[in-house]
Parts: sequence; structure tokens; C-alpha cells
Amino acid sequence: MSSSGAIRGAGSTVRVGVGDPVAWTTLAGIESFDFPDQPRPELDTTHLGSPNDTEEAIPGMRPVAVWSVDLHHVPGSPTEVVLTGLEASGEPMQLGLKEGGPIATEKVFASYVKGYTPKGLGPKGVMMATLSVVVLAKIQE
Repeated sequence: MSSSGAIRGAGSTVRVGVGDPVAWTTLAGIESFDFPDQPRPELDTTHLGSPNDTEEAIPGMRPVAVWSVDLHHVPGSPTEVVLTGLEASGEPMQLGLKEGGPIATEKVFASYVKGYTPKGLGPKGVMMATLSVVVLAKIQE
């Protein structure tokens, strides 16, 4: 183990869930991913009496984010079937992201599939696709 405690991302997972109770599908073929970025904007609250001639602000609402990831495209696979179905229906879903490591917990986001697009199909290399998900809110830490 490194002196900082850093570990590799092996064992990390991305999954999507639909229905009640939620039926989960782990997405296969993801080589790496980032967490959605939803930074709060600052809302200007500066007024004539702001102290020391300094601007003031309060945090605004988190914006909707578009989260994208590249993954292996395997026609007819459970991953491809669920993602193309969710893209076609626009059905709300849960996006579960879990980093590797012994104490990691899954973060779950309310979301829907914006697009699932095969790309770069050629005679050499792995067939890939890009998944785009609209992230509305984190619903579980």
C-alpha cells in the first residue's frame, strides 16, 4: 500500500436500476469513469450595505449534469439491451457508481439515459459505445 493510502480502481462498478423494487443491471465493459460534477453556482447577494465594500454570495441549486462514459459495445448483451431500452423509453432510472476498495460505498443518482451510441466501429480494435446520462440529483451517499 502506498504511504498516502491510494489504491487502484479495480473492482469499481457502474450499474443502472429501474422499477419498484429496483432491478439492477451492472454495466459491462467500462474501462474507467468519473463521478458526475454538479458544482453549485454562487448567487450574488451583494447590496448597498455589504460589509467592507465586499461582494456577498450564497450557494445556488445544483445544476442538472450530463454524465458520459465509454464502454464496450456488444450487440445483444444485457448491457446493450437495457441501455437501448432506457434510451428509447426515457424511463427514469437510478445510476449506481461504486469505486473499488474495501470501505467504498455506492453513490446513487436519479437520472435517465440521454443517449447510447456505438462509435468507431472498424475492422480492428474493440467495438465501443458512448453512454450519456442526465443526472438530476444524488439520492444516496
